[in-house]
Amino acid sequence: MIDLKLAALMSSKLCHDVIGPIGAVNNGIELLQDEGNEDMRDQALELVSQSAGEASARLQFYRLAFGLAGSMGQEISIRDARQLSRDFMSYGKVTLDWPDDAGGAENMSKDAVKILCNLVVLAASALPRGGDLKVDGTVSGSDWNFSFTASGARATLREEITSAILSGYDNDKLSALNVGIYYVMALCENSGAKIEIVSMEEEKVVLSAHS
Repeated sequence: MIDLKLAALMSSKLCHDVIGPIGAVNNGIELLQDEGNEDMRDQALELVSQSAGEASARLQFYRLAFGLAGSMGQEISIRDARQLSRDFMSYGKVTLDWPDDAGGAENMSKDAVKILCNLVVLAASALPRGGDLKVDGTVSGSDWNFSFTASGARATLREEITSAILSGYDNDKLSALNVGIYYVMALCENSGAKIEIVSMEEEKVVLSAHS
């Protein structure tokens, strides 16, 4: 049984991830309010605009990836997941290539969509120096199969991610370091989906997920 530890750690993680851009918005507003820094006004406005956009993209993506997304119904279009993922990734150093024909506009269960969104994040985390993330996949009714190819310098999966994928969900090992991948493994356990490490090369990591 999965207890409230997972929910508590996920809440802490999400708050941590959103604090950065929101803090930058506050910094920009403080600069705007400082009458002695008139020369910094344009930079402050740019900082506020950029950071507010990033915070909004994060929150909308997190609502789909981690929340109930109640207004979207029991099934969610891949198109929504693709667009929110694109918006979310546009503020980082990893370039996301998720073409429209990778899943099209087919509907999937909420758990399946959450798994795909979370794998975008996990695959991107394999690129500490930035790089390219390619998503490909197909959907046919309740059957789906997607791949995530992360390419870039020093591409690698952290040990806690590989361990969780290979061993599955273990509540006794749940921690702040592995809560992201453990959340995905919990989704897989609940829905019967599978995640696999296809390959790990010097500058490329490939993950797959399927129903």
